[in-house]
Order: sequence, then structure tokens, then C-alpha cells
Amino acid sequence: MKRLIMTVAGFCAAAAGLLVWKLQRTPNVKDLAHTLEKAWADHHTMV
Repeated sequence: MKRLIMTVAGFCAAAAGLLVWKLQRTPNVKDLAHTLEKAWADHHTMV
């Protein structure tokens, strides 16, 4: 029974680790370029 609990806890820890790792990955360069382009256009169109 203890082995089953430890196995389930290990899988849960691995899943949580993967979720955190994916959230901390750097964003795509193309997405960043589009964001910068929008910000630049908004900055210059403000009155």
C-alpha cells in the first residue's frame, strides 16, 4: 500500500514539474515581435 501511494505521489510530482517547466519557457520570438509591433503602433498613434 505504501508503494502505491509513493508511486502516485511521484507521478503527481512529475506532472506538476512539467506544468511549471512549460509555464517558465521563453515565449516564441515571432509572438514577441508582434507584441512589440502593436506596442510601437499604439505609442505613435496616441495623442
